[in-house]
Amino acid sequence: MKRVFKNKQFLLGFSIISGLLSISILYFLIYQDRIPTVGLLLDSSGKPIRAPYSGKAYPPLGTDNFGRNIVVVMIVGAKYTIFAGIVISIIRVVPSIFFGFIIHFYLQKIKTPIKYLADTINYFPITLFAFLILNWVSFQGILMMEATNSYWDLVMLYILVVSIVFIPTNSILIANEVQLINKMEFIECSRTLGARSWRIITNHIKPFLMPQLYIIFIREFIQSLILMAHLGVLSIFIGGIAFKDDLFGYSKPISPTSEWAGTLGMWWSFLWTSYPWISLVPIVLLTILILAAKSILNGLQTVLSSEEQIVSVADHKSVKQFDSLEQFQLVKEKST
Repeated sequence: MKRVFKNKQFLLGFSIISGLLSISILYFLIYQDRIPTVGLLLDSSGKPIRAPYSGKAYPPLGTDNFGRNIVVVMIVGAKYTIFAGIVISIIRVVPSIFFGFIIHFYLQKIKTPIKYLADTINYFPITLFAFLILNWVSFQGILMMEATNSYWDLVMLYILVVSIVFIPTNSILIANEVQLINKMEFIECSRTLGARSWRIITNHIKPFLMPQLYIIFIREFIQSLILMAHLGVLSIFIGGIAFKDDLFGYSKPISPTSEWAGTLGMWWSFLWTSYPWISLVPIVLLTILILAAKSILNGLQTVLSSEEQIVSVADHKSVKQFDSLEQFQLVKEKST
């Protein structure tokens, strides 16, 4: 971990994500996520100015069509965006670890059919699959009949739909990693000496597999953010869609949590109006978040590759030293 946090790329990405998350949590603790709203502004002739307002009228970035401060909306939604990506990544990776071990140790004979099934799922557009399910539930499904429970039901369903689809692929990936590690000579020696599967997993496979799991987790976090952004453009928000009257009394869809993918979907239409900066704000922030996660991934891969080189060099030196020893020299040194 010391080597990882000394890596500049990892430290940069980690600082950005932790900084955004800390600011959003502090705002919740201090202001309870209250979003300032400006009323109708009037021009010099006394006529109301149509919202949204620009950064000149309401600095620094103006308001949306509900009169809400855009900067505060982004601060409030940051923690929901990051936490949603983390939770989705955990659900994608953690069950895949268990299924991967089960496939390797107990389902080796049917591993190939499972792999074909996972590959088949990957060929179908995941965004379209998630949209079809979540759109049906949001507007036509049974959950809409239960108004009191629909919000949390839709949150859980959103997370499960965008998570479970990736478990078969990750399970095969982890099973392949376990198979590669299991072919190492020291594991064969340990098995010959009587070590059982559980001891091999905890003592031998785990130290080699954990770094790969960190890499898989960060990749899934990035993919989760991209998928959330796609669904946001298609008006699929975490927790469903709420409706709120804007400053002129028109009912408009709104994201209940103000998470960045939802705000992107809410403000997507502003790209083709005279207020394009409103749409660009969540686009830029999501891009920064994805690039920060990519920086963490690159830094972690750099550190792991350097450690592998150090281990390989050390092993090569030890083999050379061993080959240069005379016959029975090790036995003589230990006996003395």
